[in-house]
Amino acid sequence: MAVDRWLGVVEGGLPGPTMVVVGGIHGNEPSGVLALQRVLAELDSRPGLRERLRGRFIALGGNLGALRQDVRFLDRDLNRSWYPDHLEALLAQADDEGSPEDIEQRELLRIFNQLDEAYDHPLVVMDLHSFSAEGPPFSVIADTLRNRPIALELRAPIIFGLEEAVQGTLLGYLADRGHIAVGFEAGQHEDPRTVENHAAAVWIAMVRAGVLERADVPELRSFEARLEEAADGLPAAVELVYRHAIVPEDRFRMDPGFHNFQPVRRGQRLAADGEGHIHSPYAARMLMPLYQGQGEDGFFLARDLSPRRMQLAAGLRELGVDRLLDYVPGLAHDGDPTQSGGDAVEVYGLARQLAERGPIKDALRLMGFRRDLSDGGSMRLTRRRQIESGARGKRPNARFGDGD
Repeated sequence: MAVDRWLGVVEGGLPGPTMVVVGGIHGNEPSGVLALQRVLAELDSRPGLRERLRGRFIALGGNLGALRQDVRFLDRDLNRSWYPDHLEALLAQADDEGSPEDIEQRELLRIFNQLDEAYDHPLVVMDLHSFSAEGPPFSVIADTLRNRPIALELRAPIIFGLEEAVQGTLLGYLADRGHIAVGFEAGQHEDPRTVENHAAAVWIAMVRAGVLERADVPELRSFEARLEEAADGLPAAVELVYRHAIVPEDRFRMDPGFHNFQPVRRGQRLAADGEGHIHSPYAARMLMPLYQGQGEDGFFLARDLSPRRMQLAAGLRELGVDRLLDYVPGLAHDGDPTQSGGDAVEVYGLARQLAERGPIKDALRLMGFRRDLSDGGSMRLTRRRQIESGARGKRPNARFGDGD
């Protein structure tokens, strides 16, 4: 697939937000680009719609070189190195210097820097993806309250914790910059329904973000019904509890037949690698089992997150209960997050006696502290700072929360 970086820019006739949607940051996921081309064509063809549009709608192509070759990436994953120090080094280089993904990332970074300077905060950003296994659509957000409204409107399960588990993503970087950032995984790569799901999600998000009025999109209810039907019988949200990270030397092989949100038993065989069988450490739901040649994640496991728990988490943060954390004995703010993100990351250390108490850790997860940076001493949990309205080599498998 040959596409331009700027798929299209639609300037509205009324003041409003700036919405930016990226398709194809992985080159074997062209459905986002195809969906954006459809949406742009509709915006152009409907009489008077540009004049009624608020703000602007911008569509960008991601990894153009990988899209042309229909591969996930050429040299490295373009969605894994959005770290401030790496980006600073990229901007210090010449435009044509570095790997193919270095050049792509430098171009995208400069675009977002320009948009950041030109338009009011926050930008509303969507990143469109697909996956190699069978399964229904879902959305992914960094767990800050400002990211939730659009994700909830998409009628698909929300994955909490994935943005904390997979470091260096474009969405995580933009969330750290204070923007609204939502990822949407619309279905299997080759499934024609995936393009339709992506287009539906973009129209719904445009209305929820205030770029268009509901009356401007007469098909909106059918778009909502489409995603509701795809999510029928699934939880509204799940929370990641495990990531199985891989490198090529592992010779990882996912067992056949798994699909997104499929229940798995604790101890059930899921895959194999050069060291033998791989079994599930938890009773949980399968997410994104790897059935393609390239990738750094063999699979993820998640558990259902009830609507009541989501509402409780939102209510506690809205009330500012998390501001009381500094007064809890044995819980201390850590000013050195020891990871990229700088001031956008908050870290708290727990005394060992607190770390062993389930209710304390559970309360911190309600506040958004899902990633565990513990190194054998006191437990250290991190979250993205709540703003409201890599290196190659073997990566450790990560657990999030408690096993059963």
